[in-house]
Amino acid sequence: MRISVISYHSSPMEPVGSGSSGGMTVFLSNLYRRLGRYSKIDIFTVGKEDYKNIGPARVIFINNEDLGKFTEKVLSYHNILKYDLVHTHYWLSGIIGLKISRILNIPWIHSFHTVEFLKGIIGDRERIEVEDDIIKYTDFIISPTDMEAESINRRFRDAKIITIPHGVDIRNFKSNGNGNSNLLFVGRIAPIKGLDVLINALKYVKGKFTLNIIGGISKRKDYFNSIKSNSERFDVNFIGTVPHGKLFHYYNDSSMVIVPSYYESFGLVGLESMVSSKPVIGLNDTGLIETVGNDAGILIKRDEKTLAKAIDYLIENKSFRYRLGVNGRRKALKYRWSNIVRRYLNIYEKIIKN
Repeated sequence: MRISVISYHSSPMEPVGSGSSGGMTVFLSNLYRRLGRYSKIDIFTVGKEDYKNIGPARVIFINNEDLGKFTEKVLSYHNILKYDLVHTHYWLSGIIGLKISRILNIPWIHSFHTVEFLKGIIGDRERIEVEDDIIKYTDFIISPTDMEAESINRRFRDAKIITIPHGVDIRNFKSNGNGNSNLLFVGRIAPIKGLDVLINALKYVKGKFTLNIIGGISKRKDYFNSIKSNSERFDVNFIGTVPHGKLFHYYNDSSMVIVPSYYESFGLVGLESMVSSKPVIGLNDTGLIETVGNDAGILIKRDEKTLAKAIDYLIENKSFRYRLGVNGRRKALKYRWSNIVRRYLNIYEKIIKN
């Protein structure tokens, strides 16, 4: 089985937390280094190098950011190597999938990672139209949550969708440490991640705390400057980008992890918090509903005072924090990568066979 994976938007080799890299980067590198043991995997992405390996999987860099020319180069590889299936990730890669599947008549799977119409009024209309075409013409969509899959099916009743959640490396994240009153935020410092909501909520927190912020700065420097300015009167540390393999130190040193994103299709940070036995505070209109639920954290409406109350409650109630952490670790173990890889193999084999 020879699989072509297209990730135009984000390289699986890019340091997590910088540029456009984040949960999708972690997902790609972890999934395909494992899937590469069972099938031949080539991952196409933008870059100046020739090839690199992620385990047995091969990353092929195409030194051209022009989407049309990138597509032509990928097509040339397809003509030579005769892939059995193409799997595109993110909407820009989906544009490439639309063309390749039509020209080569090859089975095509797509994973959105972020669905634009679910963002509501902040959604990009042009991107929504492209994603609608992807939904219409792809052979299969893989969604990380039932909530996302159901939303797509309400929009397109005939869409073929299967839910396969993202995985977590349970060896990298261990249950350890109480964290005292250390709060943790992990994510790009970008508006969609909602760090402004958290910073604005701090003025209502009554308990003593330290907030550690891990993540690189997005293109919106003005947003970062505003966050930095508004956080000066609190005990806040801007740690910057941390290699993914070292994140567990910060989870272990925290008493809770806060995910205030305006949109999360899945919420990998929430899952990593759970496997580290740390309670999660997040919003109740995101993908955290399915991973965290009400027994591994506190999910709230988007309101600064409500967020502050949740933080204070967990600071004050150590036993409740511990109970949520134990529940989270137990729930997170079902997301171990061996389970996720098996499901991907099954769907790949099924689509190729049919």
